[in-house]
Amino acid sequence: MAENIELVGNMHMHTPYSDGEKYHKEIANAAIEAGLDYLIVTDHNIWVDGLEGYYENENGRVLLLIGEEIHNVRRKPQASHFLAYGAERELASFAADPQKLIDEVKQAGGLGFLAHPFEKDVPIFDEPNLGWHDWDIEGFHGLEIWNYMSSFKNQLATAMENLPVNWKLLAYLGIIRVGLNQEKFITGPEPETLALWDKFLAEGKQIVGIGNSDAHGTPISLGFIHREIYPYDYLFRCVNTHILVPEPLSGDVEQDKQMIYNAIRHGHAWVGYDLPHPTKGFRFTGHGINKGIMGDKVQLDSGATLQAKVPTQANMRLIYQGKVVASVENKTNIAYIPVEEGAYRVECTIPFKGKERGWIYSNPIYLW
Repeated sequence: MAENIELVGNMHMHTPYSDGEKYHKEIANAAIEAGLDYLIVTDHNIWVDGLEGYYENENGRVLLLIGEEIHNVRRKPQASHFLAYGAERELASFAADPQKLIDEVKQAGGLGFLAHPFEKDVPIFDEPNLGWHDWDIEGFHGLEIWNYMSSFKNQLATAMENLPVNWKLLAYLGIIRVGLNQEKFITGPEPETLALWDKFLAEGKQIVGIGNSDAHGTPISLGFIHREIYPYDYLFRCVNTHILVPEPLSGDVEQDKQMIYNAIRHGHAWVGYDLPHPTKGFRFTGHGINKGIMGDKVQLDSGATLQAKVPTQANMRLIYQGKVVASVENKTNIAYIPVEEGAYRVECTIPFKGKERGWIYSNPIYLW
């Protein structure tokens, strides 16, 4: 099996074309500073044409692509956000009918993901639950299993849930406490999202998982505190989607774009929380009659094995149909001899800021 090239990227962020603060060139500079290889900008309900390409500065370059985050602005609340990648045209006119939207993205050759599927509302700040509400659907390509800013919102909701809605002062103190110490509060993807993913996988569906920042660069002012929450470059060092591609980026925008989308399409990827420790170097492989990486199908035989390795010691778990079938603690590798067909994925945690945190969430290998 040829050695693959690892690329690190982020696939969910916003510019002033919707509700973000910085334009594409500034975002690209932030991505270069954070060490990313690719970006996909996803403004709300607008596909911004003409800005894809390599952006360079004295520190490097990044390939910036354009997608879209689509939702129905007439519904209350404006929930069920859908990430469209690679469709290459405006699709917001289909937002009112989620199934039609999913079908149109597929017909356009794109990939559609349910964004931040499970959220909490924060009534004291008039922040509604913007998770996915329209479950009578089929045919979407994947789930955004970890959205960093949605995790922040959910942690804020937890901190606020016992406060009366008119206790504004305590609420502001709560947002300061969480907002200035978010690394202590964010522990991993929402359990409901992982459970949903496992449910789909157990049903035999091949659902790709991605993780993103949802960066806006939004400034806040609370009394004497004025802060950008959170800067793009900071978020690009947090939850990212790592992909495996067959060759290095060539500098040819079209060729490299298709290679990146092909890796995402096939689930040759994992979600990494790179802030506690870079997840670069993680690998998960299957060895049976054939060999494969994350997203691949591997045919079982009597000597089939699943193997994963990480770049530093971690607690590692192999998940099958929502259950842990193998685990190790403080190790850099795990191996397992499977006997059942189906989807197997890896989760890893690592200690950070005094607590065990979610670190790596692989896409599955599908045994048959």
